[in-house]
Amino acid sequence: MEEEPCHKKPKFDDSLGDYKVIENYIEYIHTATNNVKAVVSDDLRDHVETITMYGGNIKQRKDISKTIKLLNEKLPLTSFQHLKRVRNETVLVCPTDSVKEKSIQEYVCKFVPELTDLFENFIEVAVPKHPVKLKKQHAVFNKIWSCNFHPDVYLEKLTSNNFFSEKELQTHKFYMTLNLEIALWYFKTSNLDVVTEDVFACLNVAIVVDPSIDSIVAVGIDNSSSHPIQHATMVSIDNVAKTQKGGAWIDRAKETDGSYIHNGVDKKLLNYLLKKFPVIKIGAKKYLSKTDLIDDEKTTSDGPYLCTNYYVYVLREPCIMCAMALVHSRAKRVFFCFERPETGALKSKLKLHTVSSLNHHYEVFTGFV
Repeated sequence: MEEEPCHKKPKFDDSLGDYKVIENYIEYIHTATNNVKAVVSDDLRDHVETITMYGGNIKQRKDISKTIKLLNEKLPLTSFQHLKRVRNETVLVCPTDSVKEKSIQEYVCKFVPELTDLFENFIEVAVPKHPVKLKKQHAVFNKIWSCNFHPDVYLEKLTSNNFFSEKELQTHKFYMTLNLEIALWYFKTSNLDVVTEDVFACLNVAIVVDPSIDSIVAVGIDNSSSHPIQHATMVSIDNVAKTQKGGAWIDRAKETDGSYIHNGVDKKLLNYLLKKFPVIKIGAKKYLSKTDLIDDEKTTSDGPYLCTNYYVYVLREPCIMCAMALVHSRAKRVFFCFERPETGALKSKLKLHTVSSLNHHYEVFTGFV
């Protein structure tokens, strides 16, 4: 059997220069066989976080049903519905930190006097603190304590190593390498030659794609050296707004005729991309305002709010500001290539997209290099 070629991540070399390093990254992403992976919340990790509870060993099995019924009425485990109350002859009574009396026996006598003589003894038992969400978690958790579990097919696939099909993966790789192509174009047209091991320390690029038509809606290139909040992601969102008769930072280009408009992409960059990649589509669906929707008797889904249902490909992991902007703009999925240990808000420093209190959540994927 012929061995697969060994793919190594590109490294900076003074003799190569920035341009060659970028070209090497493009080749690496295209040829690497690894699938990108979802960045998921911590409650989907393999590690079992436990909490200590008091368990009472029942003297006679015939009293288990009565015991569980009384405990559910008088000492309900409201925050632990994922746990089964009994395992063999041991019944969960309460978390150890909720007992303020001298002993668990005194606590039971005080709150459930009917059970005073039914327990043979009490023990402390470590049980899973959070609900089980994955099969692999259930296999581990269930060894500790019996848990209620309802498999989620989509979640199982999302956390696997092969969430995307080969065709989908190639599409995502293409758009990420297109970010690198745009970075390369920007370096060359701006006559920049930054000699640093972190080639992209002074540059970030973001591409917004409408997957329903496989078209680039907008591109954003970092301009934070001139404006403190014009990060690549922020610029790309503002450029999306331009395709929807909005935008704040640069005068909007006039809309072109037809079903596609190109004012989400700089004209010079647009010409470069169409010349080098003639098969790609660039432009958004024709925007329909609320008035247009009413007149045409269409639904609100026909007129997107900013990045609704769009995919955003970012070269470098977004910061907190940009990550929140993606929440507010209703992005569907976000892909990034390089982690930012000091400021990254989607994996490195925190996983903002997993905060349950947010009113919108998008999926995040990385692992291109």
